[in-house]
Amino acid sequence: MEKAFIMFGCMEIDIALREEQPTPLTAKNTLDVKRNFERWDHSNCMSLIIVKHNIPEAFGDIKSKKITQAKCFLDEIDKCYAKNKKVDVRIN
Repeated sequence: MEKAFIMFGCMEIDIALREEQPTPLTAKNTLDVKRNFERWDHSNCMSLIIVKHNIPEAFGDIKSKKITQAKCFLDEIDKCYAKNKKVDVRIN
């Protein structure tokens, strides 16, 4: 997971992993608010595409879930990894 964070940071698309999702846009939002929302949204979309493309088949069931935030998607992978790690420890 650390490699993903490094890669996203270098590509400057780690905003969605570092910051919470902004509130939905309204007609009253300033240009700065709109720009920040668009940056976060772009970061989130690109992060999801990269992560979903590169995760192993063992986590395929996560792909089928309707997760729309990269941060939540990575949290789900961590949960599955923790479950698999517990199973491995019990088997060994």
